[in-house]
Amino acid sequence: MNTTRHIEVCALLRRAESAAQDAVNGDQAAARAALALVADARQRAEETGSNVCTHPDCSNELHYVGRGRRPLYCSAECRTDVYQATQMAARALIKAPRTDAA
Repeated sequence: MNTTRHIEVCALLRRAESAAQDAVNGDQAAARAALALVADARQRAEETGSNVCTHPDCSNELHYVGRGRRPLYCSAECRTDVYQATQMAARALIKAPRTDAA
């Protein structure tokens, strides 16, 4: 995310936080404003993040030809790495001993 877009998203989220606090105090107009601000911030964040590979260790740009879903990864290798990492994490959670005392 470029610096200007990051600053815009942070400003929107600060305004949304303030509106949400007002909404907690019972202001319905503030609740609607908070929802709109959060939606706008999410949209702006998603717009900028769509040009870079989703793999945490990769910063390659994505190439979209305009048909179908936009790609999340720059290559099959990045997609496979992320898939394998999530599978390993899931297996670790399943095998982890429970610490609940009965």
